[in-house]
Amino acid sequence: MFNSWIFYVILFVITQIIFLQTFKYVTKNSKSIGALTVLIQLISAVSILALLPFFKWTLPSKSDWWMWALLVASFIFFAINDRLDATTRKHLDISVDAMLHQTYRLLFLPLMVLLYWSAGQFAWSILVGSIIIILMNMLLLYEKGKFRFSKYVVLKIISAAIFAFALSSQLRATVRGATMSGFAIPFVVFLSFLVPALLLAGAKQATPFTVVKEIRRKEWWVLLICGVAQGLMSLALYMALDLAWQWDKTNGMVYANAIMAVYVLLNAVFAFIFFKERKNILIKIIAAVVIVGCIVMIAFRPF
Repeated sequence: MFNSWIFYVILFVITQIIFLQTFKYVTKNSKSIGALTVLIQLISAVSILALLPFFKWTLPSKSDWWMWALLVASFIFFAINDRLDATTRKHLDISVDAMLHQTYRLLFLPLMVLLYWSAGQFAWSILVGSIIIILMNMLLLYEKGKFRFSKYVVLKIISAAIFAFALSSQLRATVRGATMSGFAIPFVVFLSFLVPALLLAGAKQATPFTVVKEIRRKEWWVLLICGVAQGLMSLALYMALDLAWQWDKTNGMVYANAIMAVYVLLNAVFAFIFFKERKNILIKIIAAVVIVGCIVMIAFRPF
């Protein structure tokens, strides 16, 4: 079961929803988003550290400097992405934030073609699906006869683009390297939280005082769940993509990535139930269904 990419896809969907819902909750009373981001990153790092003994420990056997370079680049990208995401998730509806995040695929897919596929595998369905995803996100921003763009929407789009570079860089250093004695995925996930947390702290986004202040909140247990969920979510993402790639080196990762997108729809439903996000709920549900459908179409490339 633990060697099945389907298992990790299911784990990703569940933990992604838990993470997004709990993160929205803990940001409500946060006095320092930077400190909150660092704290959750550290909780995620510790949760993955506890799982390291259960996985095979590997490092690149050769002096492949490009693997280390990609890994370091991904840490910097993730640090920026996590900080921007913390701000946008505080101010945007959970469902809107999750759907805007899917714009990362517009960069991620070309990067994956460059790193994993051949140019001959391009299909028009990739272009059509990407355009529809953009249109659905624009629909989310249309209210009362006009488009309502805010700085948080812009920040989310920038964050999504940075995430695309971070994810593709790290996948190149882990997933494809997995069959070449590359980095152990849990080890990389651990560093993906620890290093950005240290970078953000070094950039004065958090101090020990502000981090402790965030810990001493009544909802500390929600913080714990949020951090553990984020750690398991990231581990599940990489394990699913790695095992799917080993299952089908041509389309495996694309299939897994497409199925995982179902969280966008489920997240909108949970946000409606727990956070009463009822504004434009019908449009959100329709947009979520269409976005998931487009991602599936991109994966199977019927034309």
